[in-house]
Amino acid sequence: MPAWWQRSGAVAGAVLIAAALPVWCAGQAHAIEPPAIDPGAVPRDVVAAPDEPMKQRYACPPTGVLPDTDLAAAPAAQAFMNLPALWKAAGRGQGVTVAIVDTGVNPSVRLPRLRGGGDFVADGDGLSDCDPHGTIVASIIGGAPGPADGFSGVAPDVDLISIRQSSQMFTPEYGGGDDHDRRAGSVSSLAKAIVLAADSGARVMNLSVVACIPVLKPVDQTTLGAAVRYAAVEKDVVLVAAAANLSNPDCSQNPDIDATSVNDPRGWNGVVTISTPSWFQPYVLSVTATDANGQPAVDTSNREISLSGPWVGVGAPGLFVEGFNERGELINGTFDAEKGALKPMSGTSFSAAYVSGLAALVRAKFPDLPAAQVISRIVQTAHSPAAVVDNRVGHGVIDPLAALTYDVPEIAPPREHLTAPLGPPPPPAPTDYRPIIVATAGSAALVAVMGAVFGIAALSKKKGRQ
Repeated sequence: MPAWWQRSGAVAGAVLIAAALPVWCAGQAHAIEPPAIDPGAVPRDVVAAPDEPMKQRYACPPTGVLPDTDLAAAPAAQAFMNLPALWKAAGRGQGVTVAIVDTGVNPSVRLPRLRGGGDFVADGDGLSDCDPHGTIVASIIGGAPGPADGFSGVAPDVDLISIRQSSQMFTPEYGGGDDHDRRAGSVSSLAKAIVLAADSGARVMNLSVVACIPVLKPVDQTTLGAAVRYAAVEKDVVLVAAAANLSNPDCSQNPDIDATSVNDPRGWNGVVTISTPSWFQPYVLSVTATDANGQPAVDTSNREISLSGPWVGVGAPGLFVEGFNERGELINGTFDAEKGALKPMSGTSFSAAYVSGLAALVRAKFPDLPAAQVISRIVQTAHSPAAVVDNRVGHGVIDPLAALTYDVPEIAPPREHLTAPLGPPPPPAPTDYRPIIVATAGSAALVAVMGAVFGIAALSKKKGRQ
């Protein structure tokens, strides 16, 4: 394990609460604390395969271009990033590998440095995306510019690894009843996918797969927490996770900070819904969605779209994003079955992708910077909200150019919350040879006595024959 990270022992009272896909939520608060990690629970000998047989039950949703789209113009989120200035300051991400744990990624000419890393949904290599969520995420992180439009990924020269871990279009093959509506993806498969991605050589990992859970319905997620820590600490990977969206009707909003509380200013006691893997701090940078002006993103009804929480680290643009389809064609809308029309692509998943692209540029410019310090550069250079930190945009909206160019002081090693102390097991006690010595000495004495007895008997027989 990198010596840079601070080691700490057990933390009493930490609550381990799990998420399971699909999304669950509740509407009541319950006092919780940041999660503690069992470092010995990391999944071992990971094989990329579904936990159970899955089958595609739903058709892949159509995608397209919304009316009145100016294809030649860069989308507002991309303009916010100021990519030409970033590339001038740090290059375009060459030499950095980004793992995308998502719904898979469809290869295209606009993703020339993409390779498959494994599939936990079906028999594949991660290069299939029916949803098509992961492909859009990959486009934002590392999509190549094209001559027919103004779109580009943040770091178009990075290498991309796709690991398919979930899908809304697949369900258990032999499921019935409640299983009929259970989609592919679980705590177990997410933990394994994170370990697999960490072992693949990735230096940045994008986790735009999110589960919301009720604080009153805990489910064990020990292996997931251990996998997150393994990637961040043992493998020095920058983990960037989506904070979660409120568009799911089962996901209830959390309160903002409590400035009157000295012991709990970020309001852990008021949490209603936990977002995982976002809440695994200090290992994960959780990203919420903002608009192109740096304000918390809202929908057409002026309602905020992001789940707040004391784990939120920064905000980044997540409204009206663009990406590619499997033919490398620009898209900015996915089909809404309820409305029977295309809808814009927005959400914290895409905000996380922008931050993952930025993290890749930071790693390209500062290749020896530990993962926690990469996160620190992004956090310290963010534009703080009025309260310095809050649960809506965390430490503030990212400033990509500042993260690459400012003189940012290093932080102290993050303090870990572990359920067991780290370090090698104690050496075995020295072998006590005294019983062996005593036994050996006793055996030797017995042999000597028996030898003497037989010798005397043999001598007596010899004298009797004389």
